[in-house]
This record gives sequence, C-alpha cells and structure tokens, in this order.
Amino acid sequence: MASTPAGEPSIPAYDAITSDGVSKKQKMKGKKKSMDPSKLTPEYIEEQRRLRNIKKEQKKQQLIAQGYNPEQLETNEALRYKTREFVSVGSNSEVGENFKVKIMTYNILAQALIRRKLFPTSGNALKWSTRSQVLLSEMKHYDADILCLQELDFIQYNSFWKQELSNLGYNSKFNRGGSKNHGVCIFFKNDIFVFKHQSFIDYDREESGTIFPRTITQNVGLLACLEFTPKIRSQYKLSRNGIIIGTTHLFWHPFGTYERTRQTYLVLKKTKEFVHTMNVVKENDLGWYTFFAGDFNSQPFDTPYLSVTSKPVHYSSRAKTVISCSLSFQYSKNRGIKESEAEKNSEDEEEGGNIEKFGKDQPRDPVPESFVATEEQLQLVNAMENLHNNLDVRAISLYSVAYKHVDPKNAGADNERNEPMYSNWAHSWRGLLDYIFVISSWDLSEDYSKKIDSIDELANTENIRLTKLLRLPRGEEMGEEPSGQPRLGQYPSDHFCLMAEVELL
Repeated sequence: MASTPAGEPSIPAYDAITSDGVSKKQKMKGKKKSMDPSKLTPEYIEEQRRLRNIKKEQKKQQLIAQGYNPEQLETNEALRYKTREFVSVGSNSEVGENFKVKIMTYNILAQALIRRKLFPTSGNALKWSTRSQVLLSEMKHYDADILCLQELDFIQYNSFWKQELSNLGYNSKFNRGGSKNHGVCIFFKNDIFVFKHQSFIDYDREESGTIFPRTITQNVGLLACLEFTPKIRSQYKLSRNGIIIGTTHLFWHPFGTYERTRQTYLVLKKTKEFVHTMNVVKENDLGWYTFFAGDFNSQPFDTPYLSVTSKPVHYSSRAKTVISCSLSFQYSKNRGIKESEAEKNSEDEEEGGNIEKFGKDQPRDPVPESFVATEEQLQLVNAMENLHNNLDVRAISLYSVAYKHVDPKNAGADNERNEPMYSNWAHSWRGLLDYIFVISSWDLSEDYSKKIDSIDELANTENIRLTKLLRLPRGEEMGEEPSGQPRLGQYPSDHFCLMAEVELL
C-alpha cells in the first residue's frame, strides 16, 4: 500500500468484498464472540468509557502537538489546518495600555492561477470548496484588524470574500491590473476604522525618474487611509490621525529583478505622495502610522528588498550579479496582452510565468555564479541605485526588527537582515517573499545599509511599538517530501500568512 504523504490525513481503505457478496468486515464481525452479559457491570462499562476517553484525549494532544487548533479537531479532516503561535517580543513591562492593532498579509493563491502541473501533489487541497473554508477559518482564528490579501480572485471577491468578511465586521477595498483575474485587497474592521480615501498604484504607468518599465506586468498596488472611529479615539491617546496601509503583489518572473526593484521604488514614492495628500486633506501635521505589506517576490538578499530597507543601498556580490543578469533578458512583446484561448492553454505559457521561449541570446539561469555586464547594463544598474538613494523614504521590516525574539534559529539563517527563511513553500521553490513594512522618512545621510532598527528605535522614531509576531514554519517542520503546499491538514495556500501586533503610541 502506498504511504500517505506526511501531514496529510489518512484515508481508510475500502472494505473488501468476497465472492459471496459479503464483506470481510461483516464476516469477521459474525465470527466475533459475544460477551458474557454477566460481565457487563456498571463498573466495566465505566472503565471502558474511561479508556476510550484516554485514547481520544491522547489523539487530541498528538494533533495539538502537530500545530492543530483544538477548536477545529471535531471538524471534517479536510478542513483542518495547522495553527502557529503568536509570540510576544520584548519585555511585557515595556508594553503599555495603548491601542494595539493586528496587521496580516497573506497571498492566498488565486484559484485562477492553479494548474495541476504546478501543484502535482496537492490533490483535493486545491478545490475551492475546501480551500475557501480553510482560508476563512484561518482568518477567523488569527482575527487580524487589517488584512492585506494578494492573489484574491475578482470573482470570489464578489461572490464569497466580501460577504463572508462583512459578516465578521470587515469593510474592504480592491484593486486589480488590466485583464488579470485576481488582484489585491485590504480588509479592515468597521468598529475600529473609518475609510477616508484610497490610491491605486499602476506600476506600468507610474513614472520612476529616467528609468522606464522593461515590460508590461499588470501588477498593481493599493493604499487606503483609515481614520480611527470616535469610540477608539475616546478610549485611547493616539498621537496620529490614523493608519495609512498599503498592499501589493510585485512582478513574478525569474528574470524580473530589475523591474521588481523599480516597483519597490514606486511603493515608497507613491506612499510618500499619498501621506502628503492625506496631511493636506486633514489640515494638520500629526501624520499617520504608515504600513505597507504584501508579496514582494523578493528575498532579503536581492535588490528589490535591499533598496528599500538598506539605505543608502550599494549593489554588490550576488545582488549585483542577479540584477545585472536580469537586464540581459528580452521580454516578449505579447506580454500583458490578453491571450487567445489557445495561447492560455499552451504548456509554455501561464499567467505571471515565463512565456518567452529561450533563444540563443537569452540567459538561462536567473541567479548565475557570475555575469559580465555590458556598459549599458552597468549604467542602468547604477541609475537604479541612485534612484533609490535619492528618495527620502525607507521601509522597516517588522519581522527583521524582532523575529530573533520569536525563533532565533530561523532568524537570519540565510540572510543578514534577521528575516525568517520561508513564507512560500511550493512544490518546486521555497523562500521568503512576504513582508510587513513600516514606511518611514529618511534624511539621506543616516546609514541603514547594515543597521537594523530595534524595537525601541521603532517606538521612538515612529510611535509604533512591535509587541507580537506570528511564527513561521521551519523547513524541518514541513514533513517528508512531497510537502509542497497547499496540503490537506496543513496550509491552504502555497504562502504562509504573516501577522504583527503593534502598539500605537
């Protein structure tokens, strides 16, 4: 009998039928000796109940030890999922009675993007009827005040998410690019926030100095201005007008590093502009607690991430090799154009993927050991570096600030920014792609190229004290291969959600 993949609930075999039409189970049942009625005493019955309860409790504790939520153990096995600890960071004595907000970011895997060849071992975990309920259960369990969601299907947003999360007390704003079937969305609790304004980011149309888009990506961002309700304002002393929150899903392509780096510049630029506009509208200089969360499709050692967190950024070593190599890739002129049915069904094409055929002049490895850049490519790389270093805004990753207090063995295991290793665990690739950032001003002179903000520094400069982070799984916790997500009984997306609790001072 084939073994059941690690972590996936076992499925009982069908009861074999013998030639006379009677199942083996029934025959065995018929041969079972009946018990002497005189032994069926109240004491015996009570003892059997006790033993059954012990076994039941043992099984329950085993499941809890594997990360399952005790409240969902009685549900259908297909709807179970692993829960993770929401861990306090720093000393409790430092945490006051100020207002606290929980912010989640989650790429929930668009149903429109699912192809069996991309998720060959996920089986029934890919079904929308299953995934939708598990995703919803996760969101109920973690109970974030703000949800930043990516790869949210437009159809499911209108037919499922908007109503289901409205029932839980959320309002929402949605944005998608061009002909894409999915987009990004911000959900926020009505009893905490009053929506005021929004701003859309269209990376294909936004200006970025002298650097222009290298291809059409149809990637977008979304910013929302949320004021606190009068009730919250009356209960807490808050130093700022409210929260500005942004979310995005940046360009996914093996050779998309240069374009992603341009898009992260626009994240900072458009956020700065939106904050300024909201200050003018509000007619005061109190400012806003400003966050930006999402799927940046960049790891902590690549230029899209480094350019916004490690200011002033200086591209070198692996980062410079990768961004230079990405400039040698030639994109198809058909990218971004709505394909015909025949093109959409092609084995070589999928939304967000590498639709270009490899040619004799195309690079094959997006992360080569070495790459000799042309003079023109080096000039473009330098121009990108200068573009970021002349923008007086930076991003502070909340997981970078304090994940070492949550899981020291995982923090900084493969990077110099103290970030965890994984937020994406797919069949063929694993790594960290998702972040929750605080957006901060930068005076162009202070050096953050190696420095990482502490919890206290964040509180002193931004009036934001980080209090909790949702722990992310380690690789060894994912079980034997194949372990690519989504997977029944484990996680409903190929990404893990991230969540931070912050105290607003």
